[in-house]
Amino acid sequence: METVVLAEKPSQALAYARAFQKMEKKDGYFIVKDSILPNGEAYITYGFGHLVELAPPGHYDKKWEKWSLENLPISPTKFDYLISDDRKKQFNIVEGLLNKCQKTGSKKCKKLVIIGTDIDREGENIAWSIINKANAHTEDKTFKRLWINSLEKEAIREGFQNLRNGEDYLPFYYEAKARQISDWLIGMNGSVLFSLHLERLGITGNGAYSIGRVQTPSLYMIYKRQNEIENFKKEPYFELEANIKAEKGSFKATLSPSQRFNTKDEVKAFSQEKNATEGTQSSIIANVEKKEKKTSSPLLYSLSNLQSKINQQFKASATDTLKAVQGLYEAKLLTYPRTDTTHITEAEFNYLKNNLDSYKSFLGIEIESTQLEPRKRFVDNKKVVEHHAIVLTRQVPSKANFDKLPDLQQKIYLLVAKTTVAMFLPDYKFEETIIETQTGDLLFQTKGQVPLEIGWKQLFSKSEEKEEKDTVLPSVNKGEVVEATISLAEKETQPPKPYTEGTLITAMKTAGKTVDDEQAQELLKEIEGIGTEATRANVIETLKNRKYMITDKNNLVVTEKGKILCKAVEGEPLLTSAEMTAKWETYLKKIGRKEGSAEKFLENIQKFILHLIEKAPVHIAGLDTSSYEKQKVKEEEKDIVGKCPKCEGNITAKKSFYGCTNYPNCKFTLSDNFRKKKLTKTNVKDLLQRKETLVKNIKKADKTTYNANIKVNEKGYIDLVSFAK
Repeated sequence: METVVLAEKPSQALAYARAFQKMEKKDGYFIVKDSILPNGEAYITYGFGHLVELAPPGHYDKKWEKWSLENLPISPTKFDYLISDDRKKQFNIVEGLLNKCQKTGSKKCKKLVIIGTDIDREGENIAWSIINKANAHTEDKTFKRLWINSLEKEAIREGFQNLRNGEDYLPFYYEAKARQISDWLIGMNGSVLFSLHLERLGITGNGAYSIGRVQTPSLYMIYKRQNEIENFKKEPYFELEANIKAEKGSFKATLSPSQRFNTKDEVKAFSQEKNATEGTQSSIIANVEKKEKKTSSPLLYSLSNLQSKINQQFKASATDTLKAVQGLYEAKLLTYPRTDTTHITEAEFNYLKNNLDSYKSFLGIEIESTQLEPRKRFVDNKKVVEHHAIVLTRQVPSKANFDKLPDLQQKIYLLVAKTTVAMFLPDYKFEETIIETQTGDLLFQTKGQVPLEIGWKQLFSKSEEKEEKDTVLPSVNKGEVVEATISLAEKETQPPKPYTEGTLITAMKTAGKTVDDEQAQELLKEIEGIGTEATRANVIETLKNRKYMITDKNNLVVTEKGKILCKAVEGEPLLTSAEMTAKWETYLKKIGRKEGSAEKFLENIQKFILHLIEKAPVHIAGLDTSSYEKQKVKEEEKDIVGKCPKCEGNITAKKSFYGCTNYPNCKFTLSDNFRKKKLTKTNVKDLLQRKETLVKNIKKADKTTYNANIKVNEKGYIDLVSFAK
């Protein structure tokens, strides 16, 4: 029986190959030999992520090649998968390995196929899409699943010795496939529908408007918050405060229970009713309570929590964080990144404990480890379904290797290292003092905190962890007479905070129920969010790339283009409601648990699309586009780089070229690069005026560079005039 291992991408295949005793590299695959393999040998091949993709609309019907409202809905009866030209060679290699005996070339050969793609739903989708396209899901094959959370040699070898039944994970493939097809249907139909109806209102020049099952409600969350901020009117309110003067010192206090007043007259009436007045008066210490308390170290990281934290601390985007964590995973320094849990199993706890001295040495700490038994806060086998939390691997980088890592990878590794090690360190202990002071019938409360044992907090700086208020209070006794000066504090209500990528990730995870508090997040853990750990960063990046929103000082701001789209869809709750989208996600997960039907889910998606086609034109027809038109003129003026040499229209930057604003009447375009060297605005202005311009540092194949003088010819193409010093 021949063994074929299907990895997701070349780097993953290489990590597998290096874990065995012997490896030989071939074109598109590896041959490996080792005693732990069936028959002592295996072929390891790979995709480039998705080797096969859903076919475009025109594949099913020629009429769907061109956008037309009359041809909606785009709804194939059966979905086909195609291979792009640049991936056909690798697909043919994989297909051959899956179906033929390599030593005889015969097709009559039993195979063991080990699925070694990422251990998530998308990994199953990638693997089984390739297997099915290759017609390799046949009875003469046995399918096994490699299940590992780390690319370390030890973890890989252990995984190959404990393979799981591959067909047990087919429901995850059906779930991912249903997700993929539903996104295709909503994207293809919604984008045509809204783009063409907006075009009828004169909303043009910004490219197509894309609609997405997760992308659109995510954008609408930001739009809704932005509207709340823009329309927010600050309102004054008043609170009672007191400054307490005791024999051994003074301290501030606030009304208990807390209460807000709309006017000064309300405060005056309330105070008189409670036999107190503004100003200084005799008071009494009604109660003094002292308690020793402790807090455990922070939860371990899921991908979403890590993306939120890194954005908060370092302003890095969700995509940059995911890339950095993926890099650390491939470098065998962190475990699998696309995880949605903050827990580990006892197996991970034990290897982390065994390697604790190495981790502490790397961090340069000598704090005693006192928490050496698993605690439910961190270790819970029942809460680890597919992947455990992101933690350190057994491999610890040397200082020289760590210094070679990119800056963001260093920051992330240090944060995960500290959080992992903190789990084993003593709790933070402090003494909390609560003093209640009575003035008339009013009660004022003061809280103070004194650290007793810093514990795990020694690992973190103030910017990494919320700092507790270390307020040392003077010694007072119950019944002690003190002097209280009551004053009126005038304050203002504050608008909600704009979304950052970090807080948006949290909002997507909790279906719009934004919470920062760790305990509150625990209460919301059963809520299904929108998107997945693997897709949320990509959704945010898509919204930015399509210019529906921008990042301004780490805050997400919806553009005029994004606003017009949000106004167009706001009549459709299924497109704007995060909670409604979360219900779809919940049903998709049921498919993965064999509790739901992909056919039923897609049938409902089809019904929704028919509803959209009927109702969307009514919502769009009444749109006010005046603010959009004004902003469009401003943006176009800002983007103008020169006059069109053909029609005297304006030339503006497009996605990968410069074009005329009089399109389609004028089709003049100009490349934005010369021999892959990006042109400067000065270059472009010179070229539009038919002048020669100098382009510097053009790269050659051997990575050396040269300078060149270039010019636009009569046909509008860029020609090399001469080389320059």
